[in-house]
Amino acid sequence: MHATIQLVEYWGVAFLTLGLAVVLLNIYFGVIGNDLQLRTLGQEIAIAGFASFVEAGGLWLIRTYAPLALRAMIIPALIVAVTYKIAHLEDWSRYDVFMLLLFQIVITFAGTSLLYGHFESAIIILLCFAFFLAVIGSFLRDL
Repeated sequence: MHATIQLVEYWGVAFLTLGLAVVLLNIYFGVIGNDLQLRTLGQEIAIAGFASFVEAGGLWLIRTYAPLALRAMIIPALIVAVTYKIAHLEDWSRYDVFMLLLFQIVITFAGTSLLYGHFESAIIILLCFAFFLAVIGSFLRDL
């Protein structure tokens, strides 16, 4: 497959998962009574576009030149975390950024499991994550 097409595919998937993670995190924080301060829609799209390009570029470089070094994806994840922290410097804590990345990882793993037909794995991932969110939500509501 042509390298540019592969990079664009990675970018599309990263943008989709990151955008979905922001939306679901906003819904979750609304349910538990915590307020996630977001910028305007255009600014959030621009932030997600840049961050997803960093993730896609990192994944493309790793998959192309060092396919066994997937743990090196921590570097693009840190760049994304710093990008979101700087973009929401006054509004978000480091826990909000951590939750955003956690949401994206769970969405990616569950989506990949569904794509490859591993429905049991996807259900287990989503149930474990829902339990985790319920526990975190119960602690935050008591504060």
